[in-house]
Amino acid sequence: MDALMNVGPGSAGVLVWVLWALIGVFEALVAQRTLGGRRVGSLDITVGIVAAVLGGYLSLCWLDQEPMQLFLISILAAIFAGGIALWLTGVLLVHFSKK
Repeated sequence: MDALMNVGPGSAGVLVWVLWALIGVFEALVAQRTLGGRRVGSLDITVGIVAAVLGGYLSLCWLDQEPMQLFLISILAAIFAGGIALWLTGVLLVHFSKK
């Protein structure tokens, strides 16, 4: 069980990866619900998962902290990266759909 939840510089357990992916899915669903408009559901979910996982993993690679601090920072980085990516995707979709 310890290997599943391992969080260290440059490494993460399976449950941490799943948590990052779930954060991305949740952010995509919230973006679809609140922003509405011409949003593509599968694109939002894909962008949310990829951005949240990358944000969480890169925060582990770049920081050298205690495991609990790394875990919390990686969660915040996943939330921030997913939100920014979904916002940017929405802006680009609106911009290119006007033409």
